[in-house]
Amino acid sequence: MKSIYDKIVNLRLQLKYHNYRYYTLDASVISDDMYDKLRDQLIKLEKKYGKNNLLKTDNPILKQIGSKKLHIFSECVHQTPMLSLKSTNNVSDIIRFDEKIKKRFNTVNTIKYYCDFKIDGLAVTLLYKNGILVSAATRGDGWIGENIKNNICTITSIPKKIVGNNIPKIIEIRGEVFIKKSDFLILNQCSVLNKKKIFSNPRNAAAGSLRQLDPRITKKRNLMFFVYGYGVFISNKKIYSHYDRLMQIQKWGFPIHENCLLCNKVVDVIDFYNKACVNRSKLDFEIDGIVIKVDSIFLQRKLGCTEKYPRWAVALKFFSQDVETKIIDVTFQIGRTGTITPVAHFIPVNISGVTVCKASVYNFRILKKLNVFINDYVTVYRAGDVIPKIRAVLINKRDKYVRKIIFPKYCMSCGSKLLHSFNLTTYYCPSNFLCPAQNLQRLIHFSSKSGIYIKGLGRKNIIKLINIGYLHTPVDFFTLTYDKLQVVPGIGKKLSNKIISNINNSKNVRLEKFIYSLGILDVGISIAKILSKYYKSAIKFINTNFQTVSNIKGIGVNISKSIITFLKNKNNLCIILKLIDQLNIFFSSQ
Repeated sequence: MKSIYDKIVNLRLQLKYHNYRYYTLDASVISDDMYDKLRDQLIKLEKKYGKNNLLKTDNPILKQIGSKKLHIFSECVHQTPMLSLKSTNNVSDIIRFDEKIKKRFNTVNTIKYYCDFKIDGLAVTLLYKNGILVSAATRGDGWIGENIKNNICTITSIPKKIVGNNIPKIIEIRGEVFIKKSDFLILNQCSVLNKKKIFSNPRNAAAGSLRQLDPRITKKRNLMFFVYGYGVFISNKKIYSHYDRLMQIQKWGFPIHENCLLCNKVVDVIDFYNKACVNRSKLDFEIDGIVIKVDSIFLQRKLGCTEKYPRWAVALKFFSQDVETKIIDVTFQIGRTGTITPVAHFIPVNISGVTVCKASVYNFRILKKLNVFINDYVTVYRAGDVIPKIRAVLINKRDKYVRKIIFPKYCMSCGSKLLHSFNLTTYYCPSNFLCPAQNLQRLIHFSSKSGIYIKGLGRKNIIKLINIGYLHTPVDFFTLTYDKLQVVPGIGKKLSNKIISNINNSKNVRLEKFIYSLGILDVGISIAKILSKYYKSAIKFINTNFQTVSNIKGIGVNISKSIITFLKNKNNLCIILKLIDQLNIFFSSQ
C-alpha cells in the first residue's frame, strides 16, 4: 500500500506544480495531453484506493480549478466560482454526454445545445454594477483571482460602461483574452530585435501581457476579447436560454465570435466540430477545440456542477495535426542532473503554422519502444499545439538505407561510464559537478530563479566566468569580487556592483530552494518541499540515510536512492558543506 500511497502523493504534487506553472506563472512545462494523462492516472488510482484512510485529503488536487494568484496584484473575489470544463478529444464521449442528459430529462422533448470555439487564451471575469465596470480578474484558484482591472481597461473591445436597455444591476461577464496570430508574430519579431523575452505561444503572450505592472505595456500588445458566458446575471428581463443571454450581452456592446451554433441534434454538434478542425488554421487566433453547453438555463440549474466542472458543459478538444517527415540524425544531450536525452532531428516541417525540425525522445525506453532508425519516415505532431513529438514510425516506408541508433555508453563530455537510472528508464552521467557539460547546466540552475537566484548572472555571463576560470562549482559564486567581475567582457562597473549586491542577497535562502538548487536526480521543487518540511535543516538533510528518507510520505524508493547516491558522493558533499558555511539556509513553512 505504501508504494500506491507514494504514487498518489507524487501525482498530486506534480499536478499541483503544473497547475501553478500554467495558471499562475503562464509558463507551462508540459503539454495539455501530458497533463491530462497524469490527471487520468490519479483519477484511476484515487477511485480504486481512495477509501483508504491514508489516502484521504481535505483538499484534493482533482477538485482544484486553477492555482494560487501571484502577489503582484490585489485579490478579487468572484461573485460565483469560475469553474473549469471537463474535456475530451473523443467524439464518442459527446454522444454519451448527450445520452446521459436525455436519460436524466426523459420528459423533455428536445435538448438544445449551444456550441462555440474554445479559444486558447486567458479566462477573465468582468464585474459590472449598474452598468459600470467595477472590477476585472483572472481565474486564480476559481474563487479568488488577481485584480487586473487597469490592464483590462486598455483592451478597446471591452466596454467600461454598458449601454442599451434592461441593463442588469449586477452582471459578471466571462470571456477569453487572447492575442491574434499576426500580432503574436510581430510581438516576437520586435522582442528579437530588442533582445527581450520570446513568448513560446500566443496563450502565454496574452497571459503575460495581462499581468504587466505597467498598463501602457499591455495596451501596446493589441489584446482581443470574446465573451463565452457569464456568472451572476441579475436582470429585470427574464432570459432562460444561454444563447439568448449571449445575444443580449452582444447588444450591450460586448464582442461574441460569430462562429457559434444552436442545435438539438448531436450529429450537428459533431459536424460543427469537424468544420472547426478543418478551418482552425484559417483563423487569426488559436483555438484548441469547441465547447458544448446545454442551452436551457433551467436544465443547467437542474444538472448543477461538481466542485470543478459544470455538468451541463463539455469541451471537445482537437487532436494534434500529424505531419510526415524523415529522421536525419539523433543526438544526445546532457541535462543538469546528468540525464542523457535523445533528440531526433528531422527534415523541417510546418505544423499549425510553426516550423519544427527536432523533437525530444525523452529517454532510452521511449527510444527503444518507438523502434526508430536514422533515415526512417515518421509522423510528427505538436502535443498541446506546443511541444514537438514523434507520433509513429512508418515501418512500411523503411528501406535499406536506415541506420540503427547507437545509444552512448560513455558521457560525451567527461567520458564517465553512463549508469542506468534507478527506475531503469534513462541513462545518466554520475560525475555531477565534475562533468563540464553537466556542471554548466547545474551552475545555471543553481543561480536561476528556481534555485537561489542571483540576478544578473544568466547563462552568457556564467559561461564567460567559467572560461576565465573564476567559476568551477556553486561555491565559487560567493568568492566573486568586484575586481574579478571587472575582468569579464560585457560586465561594467554598474552591473558588477549589482551582481555583488545580488550575491549577498541570495545568501539568505529557504531550505527547499537550497535542496532544489543542488540538482539532485529526480528531485523537483515538490519533492524538495517535502524534504524541507521533514528535515527542517540542511545539516539534518545531508546526514540522512536511505531508511529514513524512504519512509518519508511522498518519497519513493527510486528517489530515495537518487538522494543518497548524490549525498554519498565525496565531491558533492564537500561542495554542500562549503555552501552551508557560506549561506544562511533557513526553514520556512510558508
